[in-house]
Amino acid sequence: MRKTIYSLMLGTFLAGASSASAADITVCMWGTITGPDALLNGMSYGTRDYIEYINQTQGGIAGNKIKTLLLDGRYKLDEEQKNYRRCVGEENAVYVKGWSTGAVKALRDQIQSDAVPFMTDSHASEVLDPAKLPYIFMAGPTYEQQLLIGLRAAAEAGGKRVVVMHANNEYGRAPVEVVRKSGEIEKLGLELVDQIEFPFDTQDLTGQILRLKNLNPDAVYIQASTPQVLVILRDAAKVGLPASLFTGNIYNIAPAIIEQLGPAAEGFRAIQIYSDFGSDIPATADMKKFEENNKIEKRDPFYMKGWYEGIAMVAAIRKAVEKAGGVPDDIVAFRKSVRDEMEGLTGLDTGGITPPVSYANHQGTTQARITEIKDGAYVPVSDWIGAH
Repeated sequence: MRKTIYSLMLGTFLAGASSASAADITVCMWGTITGPDALLNGMSYGTRDYIEYINQTQGGIAGNKIKTLLLDGRYKLDEEQKNYRRCVGEENAVYVKGWSTGAVKALRDQIQSDAVPFMTDSHASEVLDPAKLPYIFMAGPTYEQQLLIGLRAAAEAGGKRVVVMHANNEYGRAPVEVVRKSGEIEKLGLELVDQIEFPFDTQDLTGQILRLKNLNPDAVYIQASTPQVLVILRDAAKVGLPASLFTGNIYNIAPAIIEQLGPAAEGFRAIQIYSDFGSDIPATADMKKFEENNKIEKRDPFYMKGWYEGIAMVAAIRKAVEKAGGVPDDIVAFRKSVRDEMEGLTGLDTGGITPPVSYANHQGTTQARITEIKDGAYVPVSDWIGAH
């Protein structure tokens, strides 16, 4: 059977429709398909592919195909805001999934006003508040919780002096400021000797790395994305700082770090929330079935995240449709029902991508573990632990 390759539809539905009526089931999303953070866009493809898998294997939900629209936000705030307006106002999406911390923070009040369920790929604590922001959901521990997991491991290893490096945008600054002001670093018995900020689009951090070397810290936590980590580890190796000094967040457990840096990446640590691509779990069996007739664009942990997000989003939509006895004609009521069912998800099976999840806290899972690059592969070096 000929393989079908799903192309990005930047402006049209994958299903071919130009707009959605309220009686449609439409899911609209955007990611950095092109731009400075494109190494992570497997989580956009993963969500889209899971929904297409449900369409192909189950006929959608209650006989209704789910229309999906994947847009390119290019990691530009104005583009992401434009995509949101299109998803909500023009396409009548019942669920929206968006990308950056800057965008979701800028849109959070609008999301509540529009009363549309929103899955954010940002893990910023400032957009996680079930009481004040009841329509926003995420898929794991916040950046702040991840940072503390990383620093706790440093303290347990005997570290005392730590440095945090972060990008000069909302994604980089905000989580670090929240943790710094909380006093949690001191409670771990650590001293934050410096914060080193750098441009998100950086290509050379030699000056910052030399400053870091002079500080002689026991551990460095990076609040940035994979492209910046590549520069940090490359420049650190040039001045004799080992990769084992550094720990990154969930968006740093990337094959590209190993592929591009080779031995210079040995010892680098990152936070892991989702099972590895290709793991021996039920979700992988579903992906293999999907791949028989479709192309998987990215084969990495970020794709696993996107697939899991799709599982949760579809589960909430399915429950809302079942409760209504069909797809509601009233998009306002449909969205509210999906939100309520999302918050009510309990013990949801993610096919082994994570432990079973519940969404009363709007995070799904708060489980994470630390992985380390050993002999050219990410290897777990801690058990799964809950963020606290």
